[in-house]
Amino acid sequence: MSSTFTAPIRVNTRQTTSNDGTISADNTGAAVLTQQKAFVSSATAEIVIPAGSIIHQIQGYINDAASSRTLSLTVNGVTTSVGTLSTATLGVASAAFTTTAAVADLLANVGPYNCTITLGSEASSAGTLSVTYTARNADGTITPYGSGYTNN
Repeated sequence: MSSTFTAPIRVNTRQTTSNDGTISADNTGAAVLTQQKAFVSSATAEIVIPAGSIIHQIQGYINDAASSRTLSLTVNGVTTSVGTLSTATLGVASAAFTTTAAVADLLANVGPYNCTITLGSEASSAGTLSVTYTARNADGTITPYGSGYTNN
């Protein structure tokens, strides 16, 4: 069984602990999500995340070791190399991101268009690519829409 929701998914309370009908302070956040995709030798793997997302981490669950694969993000037709994922050791590997302001900015907000995360191909490694992110509005905010409640 599954359910579908419109992002961003907010964890929110509608009432204070006094139960007097007033709305709680806006001190809640958005739900963190993950997507996974298997990758195999000599092929790329792609995961698409929504516009406005913040990327928390990219990991590989390596079950056939080799060397390393490149990581890139494509937004609105523009591809940016953001780092590598080591496939040299079996187990869980975290991405090594390029240390530039441009990469940090892109990870903090992929922008107003959906983002394709691409794990480059390599002759002989396999496993599962996992991307952890928070889906937000296209402008990077987490303001829920359609709730009809405000904290004014």
